[in-house]
Order: sequence, then structure tokens, then C-alpha cells
Amino acid sequence: MIKLLKLQKAVFVLVAGLLSFIAYKVLDANHVKGSIYLQMLAGVLIIVGALWLLYPILFAKKDKDGNAEIITDPTVEVPADEEEKPEI
Repeated sequence: MIKLLKLQKAVFVLVAGLLSFIAYKVLDANHVKGSIYLQMLAGVLIIVGALWLLYPILFAKKDKDGNAEIITDPTVEVPADEEEKPEI
């Protein structure tokens, strides 16, 4: 689903934010002065990643009925849903 909506880069940015926060916590435990910059970087990356995840929702095209149509990556094949067989 993430690849279908072109959100892989947003997930990578969120993971980078999480890793930089972990690095901040390690450096802060060792009382390194410059660790605060990693905390600021982590905050910026998390905010950018969260906004990037909202991008398809905010800029979805609406059809004439007012329903949002999220444009997906046309190169990704979507598996068809299998019809459920009634249990007897």
C-alpha cells in the first residue's frame, strides 16, 4: 500500500527521524554537548515525514460527486480481491 501511494520516501524520512532521535538519546546519556542538534534534526524529520504522509489526502482530486480519488502509481499491480465462498 505504501508503494502504491508513492509514500516510501515519507517512511524513509520517518525512520531517519527515529534513528536520529535514538542517536540523540545515546549521546545525551554520555553528556555530549552537540547532541541537542540531533534532537532538533529528529523533530524536523518527523514533522516533514508526517506532512509527507498527509500529502495524498490533502491534494486528492475530487470527482463530480465530491468523492476523493487518490492517484496511485500506475506501474504497481494491485492484486484483485478474491471472492469469498459461503461456508456451508
